[in-house]
Amino acid sequence: MRLWWDAAYGVVRRDAILFFSYRTQVVTQIFSLLFSLTLFYYISRLLRVHTLGTAHDYFAFVVVGLVIMQSQITTLGLIPGSVRQELVAGTLERFLVSRFGALNGIAGMMLFPTISAFLTGIIMLVLANVVFGLHLAATAPLAIPVAMLGSVAFAPLTFLLVATVVVVKQAAVGTQFVIAGISIVGGLYFPISELPGWVRWASDVQPFTPAADALRHLLVGTPLQYSLLLDIGKLVGFALLLLPVSLWILNRAIGYAQRRGTIIEY
Repeated sequence: MRLWWDAAYGVVRRDAILFFSYRTQVVTQIFSLLFSLTLFYYISRLLRVHTLGTAHDYFAFVVVGLVIMQSQITTLGLIPGSVRQELVAGTLERFLVSRFGALNGIAGMMLFPTISAFLTGIIMLVLANVVFGLHLAATAPLAIPVAMLGSVAFAPLTFLLVATVVVVKQAAVGTQFVIAGISIVGGLYFPISELPGWVRWASDVQPFTPAADALRHLLVGTPLQYSLLLDIGKLVGFALLLLPVSLWILNRAIGYAQRRGTIIEY
């Protein structure tokens, strides 16, 4: 385990150095977050959502959705593309020939984006509080372990998209469809009760809906759709069920590409 953590730390350190080598990236990301908050703040002033109440209630609702969306973009959106970039640059070969292995290397590549997503979410909540007067509930610190559990529950979808990249070398279009679909059926921008009945079932078969429900309740005091224990139980269930399966599929995809001799092609 010590050797694994040393290798994983090396991957995180490499990704962090690469990220901060673009000196204006942090500033531009903060301005991007502020722009999104400003946009939805004024949209909330135009809407009257009967299921949520006041404009402030909708703004609080959508801010948590934006935080989760940033996490999606950082993990689901970037990691499959990063793996393909490793193929283009030829650096994935280092994982393949090392004792660390390609599977561990790809898992290590998720660490820095996940940390970045956490920090981005915290910055967005701080901006919403300071600039737009969003009131955070007293239970907000409890959202940290729930967000960490949610990240573990979200990870299998990322691994499946990476498996697609390893086999077919492209996943960008599919990734955008996945992110857009989750933002709708996961209730990130509006309550799932507004969805038509024929598609509402999709809200119950992925981890983003219970994560959004629990985090909204803990961060801004939004009433729960079900119960906090049920939401946490769903996240644990998704993690325990899907994480081993997704890692197995990714490992099989790597082995398949190695047998075909296409693992380093792009």
